[in-house]
Amino acid sequence: MTAAGEFGLADARSDEDLFLACRQGDQLAFRVLVDRHLRMVRRLALNVLGDVQEAEDAAQEAFIAAWRARERWTPEARFSTWLHRIAVNKAIDRRRVRKAVPESQEVITRLADAEVRGPVQADALASLERSEVAVTLQQAMGKLPAAQRQALTLFYFEELEVGRIADAMGCSEQAVRSLLKRGRQTLKTRLQRQKKICGYGPETVRSAPEGAGRTA
Repeated sequence: MTAAGEFGLADARSDEDLFLACRQGDQLAFRVLVDRHLRMVRRLALNVLGDVQEAEDAAQEAFIAAWRARERWTPEARFSTWLHRIAVNKAIDRRRVRKAVPESQEVITRLADAEVRGPVQADALASLERSEVAVTLQQAMGKLPAAQRQALTLFYFEELEVGRIADAMGCSEQAVRSLLKRGRQTLKTRLQRQKKICGYGPETVRSAPEGAGRTA
């Protein structure tokens, strides 16, 4: 038998088999999954939010979201990894409500050197061009692998230190640095492609983000 979780529920089935049962409406199977993973989900949320009550609320939201999305889950995906990503995203959502999220242009200046090619241009034109760069960046972020997108979001948008990101994502600090590096390289390639097409755009993506204690 599988060891009981926080509330003493036990079931010999794997997470994936239990969630397949959930797809058929088996609420008891879902209770077993909640019992198994609640502690982990709370910890992930707490690492992002730094507040016990906020983390508790984010954990509840993560499980509700998982239940509602059960039809979209596929057996090829490991349940714990899938739930992990939902939990981190819910925590990020709550963190954004609590604090002002940097404007797109501020984030761009962290991710890339926002230089506009050609002669000095009017502020309105430069603003328009940079807005288009922001759209390109947003689209490129959306196409990144989930882990890279989460790492970049937590580092640049949420301004978490690498150590806290590692705790939140359940991986090593070196793995986080690798995710950030690969994600930045992908964004750099896409933004440079835009520059060739449009004649403007970020020149280079920084390899080392700024911020004391946040080095990656």
